Amino acid sequence: MMLINMLGFNLIWFGLLYWGNIFIPVALTLLFIHFKFLSKIIKEIRLVLLVTVIGVSVDSFLHFIHFFTFPNANFTPFWLMVLWACFASTICHSLTFLSASKKSQLLIGGGFAPLSYLAGESFGVVVFAYSLPVTFSILAIIWGCLFLLFFYLKSIILQRDLQYA
Repeated sequence: MMLINMLGFNLIWFGLLYWGNIFIPVALTLLFIHFKFLSKIIKEIRLVLLVTVIGVSVDSFLHFIHFFTFPNANFTPFWLMVLWACFASTICHSLTFLSASKKSQLLIGGGFAPLSYLAGESFGVVVFAYSLPVTFSILAIIWGCLFLLFFYLKSIILQRDLQYA
């Protein structure tokens, strides 16, 4: 399941960056298929919704303050909102190896996640207001903190579900 989750997310990531809103039906179909195979769907839906709201809020704020902009969009694009939901579905699966180590969460989140934005810039779907080093550094701090938060939320949601089971 972990490998399928990772491959599926990478397909969705590329499709949404390359085709944008046109790829949303494919991405949502794959996300729904993902949910169909879960035994504890409620806890993961809670986590996915929470991470999606947080992620979209952070990106919307960064867009609002013109840290980056999306060409031809006055607000956060729908394809990015779907991407956040699909990313959130990796936390309990292909990224679960990070659960035990806050240091790994900080390093992977801060080191690799900003590369997604840099790739988005090369695709022409996002435009940065600052130089690449400044942009990467700020995104690294944000994403390092987000990864810590997301895995903390995962532990809380899983723990709560175990208490009420």
